[in-house]
This record gives sequence, structure tokens and C-alpha cells, in this order.
Amino acid sequence: MAIRKPTPTKEIKGEWSHLDGVAMSVEEFLHIDDTEESDLEYFDGVAWEKGVVDRRHGNLVGDLAYHFGGYKRTHGGEYGPERRVRLSPRRYFKADLAYYAAGSEMGNEVLPTVAVEVRSPDETMAAQRRKCRRYREVGVPVCWLIDPISRSVEVFEGELDGERLPADGVLSTPMLPGFELALRELFAVIAGH
Repeated sequence: MAIRKPTPTKEIKGEWSHLDGVAMSVEEFLHIDDTEESDLEYFDGVAWEKGVVDRRHGNLVGDLAYHFGGYKRTHGGEYGPERRVRLSPRRYFKADLAYYAAGSEMGNEVLPTVAVEVRSPDETMAAQRRKCRRYREVGVPVCWLIDPISRSVEVFEGELDGERLPADGVLSTPMLPGFELALRELFAVIAGH
């Protein structure tokens, strides 16, 4: 009697893991994303599930959204998590958080003023930096890359290409005049994690 080796199974990452790495048309991707609010991204004919988030990731996105909400009340604009950003007709990313300055539209086909990416435990900083650079290449003025592991922030804006802010630095941009968030305050939400 032959003994069969067990077939390795892919770790279940989330609700959309069955579509991770699946080839599909852009129309199929957009239909899924528009009707079911997936956490899929799309790159050259293949759907990819975003990285698995943990408590630190969620707390950072939630806290930054809270600060964006305060800014919106005094300066206008719109913001939201998991906003689809069209890089090209066949490439779509989902920013962990996006802010659209006052006077700009908000929507799946509109580029945000600020795209925020927070590194998930299964993502590399190199991959996240490439993602931020792609946002900038298509015209997103600012991308902030937040790493909960090293408790650091890298800025992609103007001539800055991944400039790491000092630990006592402040998250700000001329694109959102008056918005300031000390990194100590931002990372306080994950203290003890």
C-alpha cells in the first residue's frame, strides 16, 4: 500500500484568501471590489489579498483616522480606510488610509492627497516602499509608510523618497496645512504591543 504525502495547505489569511493570486479580468476585480468591499488589490491581471493585519496595525490606522477626522472638521476634505487607488487601467492598490484635501473629489478613481500604508506583519518594508513609490509615480502627492515593528515613519513627498522621520519627529505635510501629529503620540496607541 502506497502512503501519500499530505498536500500542503495554504494558510488561510482572510475572507478573500481564496482569490489571492487568482487571474481575473479588471472588470471581474472591479465588480468584486464594488459589490463586496474586498481587501483585494489588482496588479496586471491578478488579484492579491492585502497583508494580514494585527492589533498594532489596526490601532495605528484607527488612531490616524481619528486625527484625520479632527483635521477634516476644521479644514474640510474627506478621508477613509481601504480606499482603492487606480494606478493604471490594470493596477489598483488599496491604501490603508487616504485623505482627500478640501476641494478635491473622493472616490475610487480619484487620487488621494495623502496615501498611508501601515506595514502588516507579513509584509516587507522593501515591498511597502515600492508601493509608496508607485503611488507617487501616478500623482499621489504624499505617501506615509508607517512601520509598527520599528515604530518609524518614512515620508515619500517632493524630493523625499522614504525619508525616515526622527523618533521625536512630527507627521505633517504642506498638502494638509495645520495637520501635525507627533510620532510619540501616534505610537502611544501601540505601547505594550
